[in-house]
Amino acid sequence: MAGAARVVEELKKRVFLVGQAVSLFGDGLAILAIPLLVLQLTSSPLAAALSATPRSIGYLIVGLLSGPIVDRTSPWPILITADVIRAAVFALLYGLTVAHAAPVWLILGLALVAGGAGVFFESSLTIAVRDLFADAELMGANAFLETAAQTSVVLGPATVGVLAAGMGIDLALLVNALTFMVSLATLAFFARRPGPRPVARGTDGFGTEFRAGLGYLLRTPLIRAMTMLVVLVNLCMAVEKLIVFFAAKTLGLSAPLVSMALIGGGLGGVAGALTASRLAARTGQIRLIAISLTGIGAALVAMSAAPDLAWLMIANVVLVYATIVASLVNRTVRQRVVPRELLGRVTSTIRAFGLGATPVGAVLAGTFTQLMGGDPRPVFLGSGLIILIATPLTWFRTLRHHQG
Repeated sequence: MAGAARVVEELKKRVFLVGQAVSLFGDGLAILAIPLLVLQLTSSPLAAALSATPRSIGYLIVGLLSGPIVDRTSPWPILITADVIRAAVFALLYGLTVAHAAPVWLILGLALVAGGAGVFFESSLTIAVRDLFADAELMGANAFLETAAQTSVVLGPATVGVLAAGMGIDLALLVNALTFMVSLATLAFFARRPGPRPVARGTDGFGTEFRAGLGYLLRTPLIRAMTMLVVLVNLCMAVEKLIVFFAAKTLGLSAPLVSMALIGGGLGGVAGALTASRLAARTGQIRLIAISLTGIGAALVAMSAAPDLAWLMIANVVLVYATIVASLVNRTVRQRVVPRELLGRVTSTIRAFGLGATPVGAVLAGTFTQLMGGDPRPVFLGSGLIILIATPLTWFRTLRHHQG
């Protein structure tokens, strides 16, 4: 009986991972579908940048709130609710687009609702993975999910490029809604799953609970230093939200060719997810994060000089490869180090600070690009140089002392 129970449990884990992989494919469709939809209605670089940042804006708005909520309850009901909301949003976007009744402000507003639901989903997913998989399995589970995410960056934009040239972008929105329904069906296996006892509801409320998570972050030197660096890197790296604008407007590429630029990033992301574990074992986790962040800065500098699709695609391969390696290793370290009862709050706080910097950076990048006559090249260059200066300084001042 015990053996059969273990087989059933392992099968459920695989169903869970496959369901999330399908959902991530839908996210890959949205990466290009929403910005292209916005570019059909306006040529504004600011609108284009904002259309690529709903997840980051979601963290800016509800990121800090999500942590205490997630720590107060089981992650599974939150995962299910978030999938219901996201499926409904993309189904509504599809209907409005088909009816030609989707102005830019409404597209951005609905994308923001989906992004906010995604914040709660991702915070809960971090805990769900921690609960489902033992420490020895964490890197493998995270690597699988990250590989699926980056594969979706290859397949999603490629699918959108084909649809845009044939049947239209709106169909991608419908497929996205269906992928969330698939994820929802797989999560039903875990709806009543017992888990570690959540944080008790005290009389002090969310403020005290949030301060407990923030206090842990501030008094843990490694996590504090990494959070500060990630905030700066995300602020600068927000310029990559203008890649679609850069490819379509600056280089004059068609929608299928624009998708090729994003596919390059997906290929780099898949490679990063597949190699991060081996690289971390060889170089050390903290050192690998610092090297990867330096690679991000170098890729942005190279991107600023891109004269054609091939150059832009190669630079995006390096950019996303380095980003995924740094993100995957950082996430695994956090899941292992942070106490379970604080994981939701610490995770949401770090992501709120880090990803919350992205929409701010996107607004700055879009605004500066607009002030420069629509040329994003100087913005890419300046952002990359800042990262190339900040990362080595943080390494020599703080991070190298925590390298094990």
